Amino acid sequence: MRRAPPSDEFLLEQYVTLRRQIPLMYALMFINVLFLGFESFRDVPLGMSFGIPTLVSIAIIVRAALWVRRRSISAAPRDVQRYLRGTVISAAVLSIVFGVWGSLLFSEADAMRSVSISFYVFVGAISCCFCLQALPLAGYVVLLFGVMPVTIRLMISSEWSLFSVGANFLIVALLILRTLSTSHAGFKEVLQSRSDMLAEQERARAAELKAQELAYRDPLTGLDNRRALSERLDASLARPARGTQLYLFMLDLDLFKGVNDAYGHGAGDRLLQAVANRLTAIVGTLGVPYRLGGDEFAVTMELSKKAQRAAVAMADRLVREMAAPFVIDHFSHHISASIGISRYPADAATREALMQHADIAMYNAKSLGRSRHSAFEPRMGEELAARAVLEREMRAEIRTDAFHPFYQPIVDLASGRIVGFEMLARWTRADGSTVDPGRFIPVIEQCGLIGDLMLKLLEQVCIDAARWPAGLTIAINVSPIQFRDPWLSEKILAVFTRHGFPPPRISLEITENALISDPAAAQRIVESLKNQGVSLSLDDFGTGYSSIQHLRMLPFDKLKIDRSFVVNVDTDESAHRMVSAMIRLAESLQLSVIAEGVETDSVRATLHDLGCREAQGYLFGAPLAACDADELLGRDQTVTAPFVTEEAATDISSLLLGRTG
Repeated sequence: MRRAPPSDEFLLEQYVTLRRQIPLMYALMFINVLFLGFESFRDVPLGMSFGIPTLVSIAIIVRAALWVRRRSISAAPRDVQRYLRGTVISAAVLSIVFGVWGSLLFSEADAMRSVSISFYVFVGAISCCFCLQALPLAGYVVLLFGVMPVTIRLMISSEWSLFSVGANFLIVALLILRTLSTSHAGFKEVLQSRSDMLAEQERARAAELKAQELAYRDPLTGLDNRRALSERLDASLARPARGTQLYLFMLDLDLFKGVNDAYGHGAGDRLLQAVANRLTAIVGTLGVPYRLGGDEFAVTMELSKKAQRAAVAMADRLVREMAAPFVIDHFSHHISASIGISRYPADAATREALMQHADIAMYNAKSLGRSRHSAFEPRMGEELAARAVLEREMRAEIRTDAFHPFYQPIVDLASGRIVGFEMLARWTRADGSTVDPGRFIPVIEQCGLIGDLMLKLLEQVCIDAARWPAGLTIAINVSPIQFRDPWLSEKILAVFTRHGFPPPRISLEITENALISDPAAAQRIVESLKNQGVSLSLDDFGTGYSSIQHLRMLPFDKLKIDRSFVVNVDTDESAHRMVSAMIRLAESLQLSVIAEGVETDSVRATLHDLGCREAQGYLFGAPLAACDADELLGRDQTVTAPFVTEEAATDISSLLLGRTG
């Protein structure tokens, strides 16, 4: 119920108090009038002993009945004001009649009876004053018109005894006036204290409700939070509905950090709010969405055991609609969501297991390429455990010689000479087994150790390449995650300085993903390295977004065509046109072109005819250890001249592959 303003509250409290007191006051007045009429019945005319008391009694009964009826009425403040004005007027009229009547009776009686009449009038008026403490103005009127006429008659009497009684009446009246004023002030103070106490209680309740809301609701998006999800799962698992399964969807946003870094946390927050709104609209009444923190969300759904298709359909829709653009502050942001799904009781028996399995499935979806959903399978737990073992070993061995560089030759297609190498990371465990880079590179990136690994390998590159001809360049891949380090360029240049290695011999290969995640950081770091002579290649060209824009964004020297376009360039007409267009584009921008993934002489010849300058692939050699690269360069830097024959290329490739095991 909404609290009334303080003035209205005061009126209502007066009304409540008077509803209890006024009927009692009228009852006392009625008794007093009857006794006074009986007392003077034989000494005064009938009109004064019967007529006036009868009229006053009728008025008293009417007013008393009216106030008794009001006990069951909840009046509005405006009506209460009207009732109080009527009470003051009634008090004035009745007091005047009562006071004049008492004064007339006083004139008709002897001295002893006059004192008795005076006491009746005084006691009746005083009783009314005490009943009207909540409305002091009415009490003042009663004292003025009810008591003063008789009091004045007593004080002007020639008899000392009557004068003393009148003087006492006057003193008592003054005391009662003060009592009325003090009582009314106390009434106001008590009411104000109670009002303050109620207001404080309401503030405390509001704060408690707010704290409870914050405890279960995410303040940014308005969605339920992780605590609410935990309690919802506990409640559902404690009282499972017969014939249903509880589905838990774990959603992690892909590419959100790039938006946060590029456009600021304000834009990131607004994007999260937009994601929450879209998620709520998609789920509707079929489930409950949650924000667990950061860019992680969840959805719970209770479906019948036969409604697995409905769950898959919901997951498909979530993936599809989360990949649609989000327009924030006139910018169109492209993100996506990777979703993991687990079920109770099919996949887990406890809340912790259900959430863990959904997380495992979500990470599996990310590892498969993101922007997809994956349902939990027991093998995923085994893979996660194997990944944990791999990560533990990797952390222990990253600062040892277990990680080392291999070098794959880059060949000039016109002359057949080796013009450089691409450095590739390799990991040899303590037991002599090797780990495929496709397994450990993603793990080391997720752990945030890719920067340490790259700098460690760069140290060894400077040592190895110092023995090779000065004209050979070494291509080194830079992970998009490394551009989050604002000191990356300084760290790389510090390695060159320690070894006295010339920066122009290094070519950094950057993928388009690095430019998408944080263009400003990439530009700042690359320009710092370019100023020292480091060359720059755009790696995996054609596989990302807005490639032409990225070529204009940074001062690239080379363009590297992804192997997916190269492997069938000699047989696929669309691939042939695509590679030809890339080479023409590079020529117009005065960039040299490297093709990767060359494995047959037919592909090599086609690339040469299209104008591609350099290439790498198993046709020219597999990645080599530094000692094998030394031997290859010491024997002859020419792989074949002017072209590699298919027989020679096969022999060389077999030889190199045999050396590397």
